[in-house]
Amino acid sequence: MLNRALRWIAEQVAFLAVLLVLTGAFGYLVVEPGRWGRCAGVVAVAVLLAALLRAAVPPMRVGLLAVRSRWMDAACYFALGGAILAIDLRLHA
Repeated sequence: MLNRALRWIAEQVAFLAVLLVLTGAFGYLVVEPGRWGRCAGVVAVAVLLAALLRAAVPPMRVGLLAVRSRWMDAACYFALGGAILAIDLRLHA
């Protein structure tokens, strides 16, 4: 049972890393509710991290980040992360 759980965690490392960054952004938003702009930047960084991990990590290790083909996922994640970051920077410039 433990071996199976560890194998699942090893397969989901990339997804868990992105989830950890998103959890940090949400936790910061709970502690500092007025800093939503900074949290939007952290969410953009998390999505860009997902893009990098999807492009670089082998298919056996990306876990739940894999939806389509590798390059389609990476392109979609890069586009979404870039859009969030551009809007965040534009709103706070």
